[in-house]
Amino acid sequence: MLLLKDDVERIVGLGFKETFFSVKSGGFISLRNIDGRCVFHDGEKCTIYSGRPFGCRLYPVIFDVGSNSPVIDKMCPFNMKFSLSFKVRNELSRLYHKLISERQASV
Repeated sequence: MLLLKDDVERIVGLGFKETFFSVKSGGFISLRNIDGRCVFHDGEKCTIYSGRPFGCRLYPVIFDVGSNSPVIDKMCPFNMKFSLSFKVRNELSRLYHKLISERQASV
């Protein structure tokens, strides 16, 4: 999951060191995974749910770069319970553009 600078600041504010929960690659900051799972997922639930990143709040809606549009992640076992509302599409598009803008500013 890609992180906004606001996400990083919020999680650091919860008492976690950035090096514990994030990795940097290709100009982006992402949540660290351990054994294929987010570092904040204990096997049953998110341990920082109220402070989770913005992208996690929108999941299973993700941005598909190939089609240049929001889609529902087919890998999510609950994907059939979600729809792509206009509001969610707009929120994800804003998130995507902010991530790109932050990446360009850091290069």
